[in-house]
Formats: sequence, C-alpha cells, structure tokens
Amino acid sequence: MKWIIRIVIVLVLLIGAGLWFGWSQLGNLVRFGIEKGTPPVVQTSVSVQSVKLSPFSGSGIIEGFEIGNPKGFTGPYAMRIGRTEVALDTNSVSREKVVIQHIRITDPEINLEAGLGGTNLKHIADNAKSFVAQQTAPAGAGTSPAAAAPPAGSKDKKTIKLQINELLITGARLSASAAGIVPGADAKITLPEIRLTNLGSGSEGITPAELTALVLRELNTEAAKASASGALKNMLQGGAAKLNTGGLKEGVKGLFGK
Repeated sequence: MKWIIRIVIVLVLLIGAGLWFGWSQLGNLVRFGIEKGTPPVVQTSVSVQSVKLSPFSGSGIIEGFEIGNPKGFTGPYAMRIGRTEVALDTNSVSREKVVIQHIRITDPEINLEAGLGGTNLKHIADNAKSFVAQQTAPAGAGTSPAAAAPPAGSKDKKTIKLQINELLITGARLSASAAGIVPGADAKITLPEIRLTNLGSGSEGITPAELTALVLRELNTEAAKASASGALKNMLQGGAAKLNTGGLKEGVKGLFGK
C-alpha cells in the first residue's frame, strides 16, 4: 500500500512541476509573439524586455517594450514603454474572442523626429494602417483570379479576436526634434491622457494589428494637436537655431499629414 501512495505522490509532483514550468514559460511565449508579430505591422524593429503573466488572475505586466526607428531617422528608438499593465478575463481565453479588461500604458517615451517626408511616428502609424488595410481587404481585391486563389490544401490562418474594455495611456512624454530640418531645434512636452473604451465590443472584435494601428494613430493625432495648438511650435522655437516662425505652425502640421 505504501508503494502505491509513493507513486501517487511522485506523479502529483511531476504533474505540478510540469504545470509550473508551463506557466513560467507563458510570459516568454507572449514576449516571443509580440517580438515576431509586431514588426510586420510597423515595418521596423520591436523588442520586449520581459513579460510577466499570471494564468490564475489573468493580470500581467509588459516591461521594456520598444519600437525602433524607421529607415531615414537617426534616433535610437521611436517609442519606448517602460511598463504596461494588462488584465485578462481568463474565462474568455478558450472562446472565439479574448476579453481584456484593461490595458494601462504608463509614461511612454516618444522620440519624435521630423524629416522632410514627415515624422517617424507618422511613418510607423501609416505602416500599421497599410498593414491592416491589406489584411482586411476582400480576397482577391486588386489581383487576378489566379493570383487570388489559395494554394490547394492550404488553410486560412485563424485571426485572434480581442475585446478591450479600457485602454488608458497616461503621462506620454514627447521629445520632439527637427534636427534633419532645423539643427538644434528640440524640446519636450507631455501629451494629454488617452482613454478608449469598448474596443472590439462587436462580434468581429479587434485584431492585434488593428489595436496597434489604433494606438499609433491616437498618439500621432495627439502629437498633431500639440503642433496645431502651438505647443510644438513653441518647443521648436526654444532650439538653438533661429527659426522663421511665420510659417512654422503650418509646416509642422504638414509633417503629421494633417
């Protein structure tokens, strides 16, 4: 009888160890997914320092999320988020649409560079917008029937559907530079709070790519508002170079595509 009890204890320990190992690797799997899935959307490098996710409570923390600069810009990065808090509805994981109670992005750093073709943030936002447009375009749109037909035996990739009840971005620090146009012109401001609710609440939900494009669009919009209100213009006026302020406001607005 004792040997049966011992076997049961060993099996329980092995199963527990296996579950613990699987749960401990969950954060690494999410990190891998972010680092591999986001670059095609934004068309630049993406890195994540760490992801901690509890399978029991559904709460998680993403640390050191960074989007690199597109080609043609010189800064070390375009955006860096030190900490993002996520609360997942664990009951929805096995369903068709995964529900996220909240995503709270705290104190993101945006290294905004103005170039002759627009800002780095606008380039990235446009890349994400184009990616989503391609993904949501009707099958075969703009292509011949032969090109639109999927290979024999191929299967459509299942797209993850999300619902985000609250997306909150607070304390976004914008460091603007027009070094490529006006040497020495740079300064910093803090953007207003961005709060979005009930994203993907419909039956179709929202895809991770659409969520990425939405966040970038909102940040780019707030940066454009800063220029339109004169805040960004005043920042650039603080640079070492002597600026012609007569047409600067309209010029800066044009960099954001507004």
